[in-house]
Amino acid sequence: MDNLEKLKAAMRGKRIHLFGPPGCGKGNRSKDLAALGLVHVASGIALRTKVRDDPDSELSKKAQACMESGALVPDEIVVPVVMEHLAREECRENGFVLDGFPRTKAQADLLFEEVDLDLVLHLDVPRNFLVYGVVEGNRRACAKCAAGYSDFDPPRTEGICDRCGGEIILRADDNAETIKKRLDGYDTETRAFLPDLEARGIVEVLPIIVADDEDIDEKYLKTLRGEVYRVDTGDGTTARMLNLDGMRGRLHRFLTEKFT
Repeated sequence: MDNLEKLKAAMRGKRIHLFGPPGCGKGNRSKDLAALGLVHVASGIALRTKVRDDPDSELSKKAQACMESGALVPDEIVVPVVMEHLAREECRENGFVLDGFPRTKAQADLLFEEVDLDLVLHLDVPRNFLVYGVVEGNRRACAKCAAGYSDFDPPRTEGICDRCGGEIILRADDNAETIKKRLDGYDTETRAFLPDLEARGIVEVLPIIVADDEDIDEKYLKTLRGEVYRVDTGDGTTARMLNLDGMRGRLHRFLTEKFT
């Protein structure tokens, strides 16, 4: 059994929550964990699955109405739908990775009444990159499947999605002002319950920056316009950052050390 197959076997049944601010890479890490066999669960996925599989239930009707209007789905709908999704056989047998839920302390308290997590993985990304890197890196997304791209992680063919062949477009909400507002909301609603998670002893940090004294192949580093990118870390210094392949490798090494 090679190392990857051994890691997949060790990950079976694990229950992991990805914690971090908007733009920190939760979607990409969810894909990496799903490739190891975990079921990717986000509130949007759970809501759409509920509406598709149980369209006549009251929860489905209320969820559908909220989604069609563009309104935020309230906790009394989203929490039971997500919890029901986590109880599905595929999640019980394979394990799951929670992406973007819980979003508030109230949601977290309800989650922990029912579910014991094996790991909360805190994705640590410098705030300056979250605000300015998105704009500087020209972040965009596939209009068809929503896969994300940027000048840091471009598609193989410009304008065409690697995954589905759809058209890649600029994201309307990717500007510094909007991103700052989203980060302020994260600090108020989500980061505020991080100490509660840390008190449970299940939080581990997965950083994206690379120490200057670490010898690393440049192919694993973020580059922008052909040059290795250095982010302002907010403390008067700059640091190199891992790209998608580099973060996937760091994630695999961490999980191997923790679970195998």
